[in-house]
Amino acid sequence: MTIKTFDTEGVLIIANTTKCKKYFAEHEFNYSYPKGLFDLIAKGIIHIITTEETVENLNFVFDEASIDLNRWEYNESYNYLDISIADEIRLIDHATFTQMCDSYNGDLDMRIESSLKTRKLINADVSIERETFEERYPKINLPVGLNKINVYSNTVAGENFLPEFTFLFELVENIDLKKITLDPLEIEG
Repeated sequence: MTIKTFDTEGVLIIANTTKCKKYFAEHEFNYSYPKGLFDLIAKGIIHIITTEETVENLNFVFDEASIDLNRWEYNESYNYLDISIADEIRLIDHATFTQMCDSYNGDLDMRIESSLKTRKLINADVSIERETFEERYPKINLPVGLNKINVYSNTVAGENFLPEFTFLFELVENIDLKKITLDPLEIEG
C-alpha cells in the first residue's frame, strides 16, 4: 500500500483507533508532547514520527526484500503496534489525533461525525461526504498480533523535497518493553 501525500500537522501518527477509544474511555489526554504519548507508545497503541507538515510516498510493506536499501535509510527505533481481531489502524494527523483523544475520548468516528455536522451548518451545499474523511485518514490493514515497526526514510530527496517513508511491519512473538523507543523519530526533509 502506498499513500502519495499526507498532511501530518508536524507529527505522523499510526494509530490503533480501536484501542485509542478503549484507552481514552479510562484516561485523560495529556497534551505534553511527546511525554504525554509514552504510555500509548509502550502499549503498542500508536507510533509517532516528528516530521514536516506534509510527507509523501508512504509505503507500507511486509517483505524486507521489497526495500531498495540504495534509496531507503533505516532509522533505528524499537516500536510496535498490538493488533487484535477487529482493530482498526489509521494514519492520522496530529491535530485530529489530539481532538479525537481529548474531545471525543479517542473515538475517531465521533470526531468525524462532529466535523461533518459543523461543515453542514457552515455551508448548506456540503459536497464533502464521509468517504472523503475515510480517504483523509487512510486505513492500514495489518495482521493480528505484535507488529514491530521498522522505519525507513528516503536518502534521495522526494519530488517536492518532502520526507518519504517506508514502514516494514514484522510480526513478532514478543516485545522487549525495555527496548521501546519512547522519544519519536525526528525526520524532516
